[in-house]
Amino acid sequence: YVILFVLIFIEGPAITMTAGAMAGAGILRFDLVFFTAVVSNTLADYTWYLLGYFGSQHPLLLRLRWIQHNEKLIQRLSIKIQRRASRLFLVAKASVGIMSIPVLVASGIARVSWLRLFVISVVFEPIWNGALIYAGSHLGNYINALDRGLRYFALFATFSLFIVFAALYRRFFQHVTQLNDFAP
Repeated sequence: YVILFVLIFIEGPAITMTAGAMAGAGILRFDLVFFTAVVSNTLADYTWYLLGYFGSQHPLLLRLRWIQHNEKLIQRLSIKIQRRASRLFLVAKASVGIMSIPVLVASGIARVSWLRLFVISVVFEPIWNGALIYAGSHLGNYINALDRGLRYFALFATFSLFIVFAALYRRFFQHVTQLNDFAP
């Protein structure tokens, strides 16, 4: 479960869903997978927030490739995020985590109270991780029941649908939060 904690901390949803499939197959315990996923994802969020909070004065943050690619978006977000931080974070979490990292880093830079964001994490993470674990366990059971050729098709179709839904959520997120106002 320590390895699972680290993997979820780094990756998140894909590993959580995989762990759910393993729990459905009886390899892992549901309760420990759930607890590990919730704690790991919450700590990962806090880590990104702290990178913004302490890293805004430290050049180490700017060396991270992901931060370099999104630096302008993070700067624009951090300017106007004080009044919208909770709303942005909630919508980012609800949109499969897309844009959660820039919102967290920008919130840290803008010195938004972590308590405001933590409350959202405490409410949202159990629901989100429970849904991922549940879906993973049922997906794992379903794929095991298929023939070998259909397994590959089912995995490909699932991956394709995930990409389509992620793109739709991203558009929804940008519309709801007016992130187009921040676009370069």
